[in-house]
Amino acid sequence: SMQPLFSEGEIIFVNPDLKYKPGHYVVVESQGRRSGAAMLRQLKQLGGQYILHPLNRKYDDLPLTKEARIYGKVVRLRKDL
Repeated sequence: SMQPLFSEGEIIFVNPDLKYKPGHYVVVESQGRRSGAAMLRQLKQLGGQYILHPLNRKYDDLPLTKEARIYGKVVRLRKDL
């Protein structure tokens, strides 16, 4: 859902202590899915609503709910070793 910037098999580094804001990439608990599952999305703001935005147009934007848990901000991307 995040191609072409992020691809399967790449390593992302997430810092749970950094503040995040619209435009940043975040790892968030998958809403409505099994516990512990996570997804990578770009955080956007439309009016007063925060949106979890995929880069691939095949996937839909999701509203960020109060129940959602953001694990942290993506701070680095590493390609396959």
